[in-house]
This record gives sequence, structure tokens and C-alpha cells, in this order.
Amino acid sequence: MTAASGPRAGVGAPKSPRAGSGASELSPVGPALASPPAGRPTLAPRAWLVWSLCAVTVALISDNPVYRGLVALVALNVVLTWLPPRRRLWPLAVAVTLAAALAALINLLASHTGADVIARLPDWMPLVGGPLTLESLAFGGALGLGLVAALLAVAPLSLVLEPHDVVDAMPGSLERTGIAVATSLNLVSGFGRTFTEIRDAQRMRGWRPRGLRSWNEVLVPVVLTAIEDSVLLAEAMEARAFGSGRRTSYAGSTFGPRDFLVVGAAIAAAILFVGLRVAGAPLDWYPYPTFSFPPINPLAVVGCLGLTIPVLTLPAARRRSR
Repeated sequence: MTAASGPRAGVGAPKSPRAGSGASELSPVGPALASPPAGRPTLAPRAWLVWSLCAVTVALISDNPVYRGLVALVALNVVLTWLPPRRRLWPLAVAVTLAAALAALINLLASHTGADVIARLPDWMPLVGGPLTLESLAFGGALGLGLVAALLAVAPLSLVLEPHDVVDAMPGSLERTGIAVATSLNLVSGFGRTFTEIRDAQRMRGWRPRGLRSWNEVLVPVVLTAIEDSVLLAEAMEARAFGSGRRTSYAGSTFGPRDFLVVGAAIAAAILFVGLRVAGAPLDWYPYPTFSFPPINPLAVVGCLGLTIPVLTLPAARRRSR
């Protein structure tokens, strides 16, 4: 294996120039280690991990669409605020849109209960035949909103953090799990870039999509490139003695006042929702048999808004540069 293949695919190593990484990350001198490179997050990776876990807890502990919508809006605001340059949001937008639409559609077609009928499908149609009700559509929308909130809550782990930051965020006992997650994130992002590059190259050669079979000219090179990258990654990990000891890094992340504030507010929000659940507060919403608006608990709203602390802790220099 050549020496060039190691930095290209190694887990936790600085990314190659092709991946958009600055050359300053490769410098072994002190100033490069003393301050993070431009575009890197100023919150500790473990602070982001705790925030995401607490946001998912708040989003899924109740099926009330008001709280789920608040968590989704807060998480989207956090992602937009901390999004590094050259990171694109359209894959996330497509994923959350499909998740919400499929959840609402499946519940609308599969559940035929409710008093307010908005349409009716023929009874001879299996599974979907019968009345389509407003209550089924509303409950399916609430389910889809929960998926959207959960996806947006974990989005900072892939959009704000680098893959090796995800490894650093994991506890020592979950280090191998973190490396597997970081490896997957590297391969997935590389798969998307390869698909775009090969598609553009084929179009420059005169290729045009003419049906499903014509996409073989793009998909086959993409799959072969992905296999080659996987082999290079395995060789790089073996050359770096993967599994022989603890993972090392240039500099470890430390908790500062911003990190403690973000973690404390997120944990407080999760504990508040768990406490309301244990106390029997009306957190859930069930639109059957007749549609009704979901109840709103002021304490729960305050807990959702407590997840906005990462937006408020954005450094002033980063805020002016945006």
C-alpha cells in the first residue's frame, strides 16, 4: 500500500484536499494545534452528542405535534446557525420531506377510523379500501413530524461535526461504535460526491438518461469506486494498527462555559419532559374519534425552547461572518 492511501481513507485522520480540508490541519506545529481551523465547531463534540440525545428524547417522549413541531423548528434553526461553509442541506431536506409524507400517507391509507371522512376508496382495494378520514391524516402528520424532529435533532452530528469529531464524542466504551459511525459517514458522503462526478463526466461524453437501464453507465462505476474506497479504507486502518490500542488524536476537546450551558439546558429539557410524563401531565394527543386540537402545557413549551441554547451561544465572530 502506498503512503498516499492512508490519509485518504483513515478514520480520524485529516481529510484530503479533495474532501475540502484545509492544509493547516496537517501542520504539526503548535499554532495549528492551539486553535481549531476555520469552519470547525467551537462547541465540544460531546456537547453536541448530549444535545442531540436530549432533543430526540423530547421529540419522541410525546406524540403531541405542537412539541414535536417546536423541536423540529429549534433543531432546524440550530443546524442553519452552525452549518459550516460548503455543507449542503438539500439531502437532509429531501430525507425529512419523504419521511413526513410517507408517514402521513401510510397512516391515511391504512387507518380508516375517524368521524370526518374526506374521501373514500373502493372497498375492493386491499388494505387501503374504505374511508379516508381527517383524523387519520392528522395523526399520520403527527407521526411524520416526530420523524422530522428526530432527524433534525441528530443532523448536527453529520452536518456540523466532522466524522472524527463523532468518534471523539463517544465514551471510551463505545469507541469502536463511534469509529464505525464515522466510517459510515465518510463513505456515504464520498458515495454522493462520486455519483455527481461520474454523472457529470458521462454527460460530457454525450450520455443522456433514457430509462432505468441507461443508468447502468453511471451506477456501475459508482459501485466499483465505492468498493475501491472501502478496500483502501480497510488497508489504511490495518496499516495504522486499528484495534491494537486506544485511538489517538492531535488535541483533545475540552468543555468550556458554552458547552456546560448547552449540556445543562438540554438535560434540563429532557428531565422536564420525563418528569411531566411520570407526573401524568397531558403530553399526548389522540385525534380519534373526532378531531380536536392538541393540548399545550406551558412547562413543556419552555422545555422545548430550552434547546435553543446552541443558537444563543454562537460566538460573536462567527455571527458577524455570517
